[in-house]
Amino acid sequence: MGPEAKVLSHISFTLVLAALIRRADPPPWPWLVLGWLVILLARCAKPLWRWFKRQRAQSWPTVQGRIESVEVKGPARAELAYSYTVEGHYYSGYYQREFGTEEEAWDFVRDLRGRPAFVSYNPRQPAKSLLLEDAVSTLLNARPPAPVSKFRVPVSDAPGWAKPLLWPFLVLSGVGLGLSLWVHLGALAGRRVAPEAFFSMLQVGIFVVWIPAMLVSFKHIGYRRGKNYWKLALRGSPEWIRYMVYGFGGYAMVNLAIFFFRTPQGFSGEVHPTAVWRFNSGFWMAFYSAALAILYSAVTSSGNSN
Repeated sequence: MGPEAKVLSHISFTLVLAALIRRADPPPWPWLVLGWLVILLARCAKPLWRWFKRQRAQSWPTVQGRIESVEVKGPARAELAYSYTVEGHYYSGYYQREFGTEEEAWDFVRDLRGRPAFVSYNPRQPAKSLLLEDAVSTLLNARPPAPVSKFRVPVSDAPGWAKPLLWPFLVLSGVGLGLSLWVHLGALAGRRVAPEAFFSMLQVGIFVVWIPAMLVSFKHIGYRRGKNYWKLALRGSPEWIRYMVYGFGGYAMVNLAIFFFRTPQGFSGEVHPTAVWRFNSGFWMAFYSAALAILYSAVTSSGNSN
């Protein structure tokens, strides 16, 4: 499944979930929300397990090892193979890190082969070991800097002819965000301020603005993940644009949790209409604000620098 399909599948799942919550009687929302949360937790399980192992390894003894080989696997997964010796016995292990692009992964492993590294090992089972983040940071800081011309992050602006075509979607994103915020504030006050037709309009409107926003994003920086995604995607935008995206995205998750835990009727009762509007408008604001930010960055950017 390509990146565009993955993005659209997540949007579709959220909107279908929202529509079923709105229409069903009795509403199946607890099972659907639980399913959504299970999927979210499943995606977080691997990083959480890695974090737990590294926390446990903080108290392990360390020994100086050596980076034997470096490799980039899959689309953008860097791997360091290391060796170490404990009480005359030889052991080996691997350290892996995911990146948004293959270029970033190769930049990570650059000049690391053959360098010494501090390895943390389990004193009860010396064959079990880890390269902790502090050890990796020390390893990276000890190497010479990369040449200026190498490992640049590719960023492409939207063609000049395409920028005027993005303005209608940009305006529509702003209108959708404004209407979603208006609906959400009304729902917080316990009132449904918009006609019933607005529900479907705002749902469908997410696809109308989000699809071109994602196409622009993939053209702009490719399918890149990680902490630098929004910095690159919103290059050239004011700082407050990025904070707006973070704010509405974080609030959507908080709003979901509030909806889940505060709806009083439980698994067989009927969800109050204003709660449904509040739940949906929280996601609307997140999607419309992200589309607005990406499209604004695309139509105002110039040049091809990092």
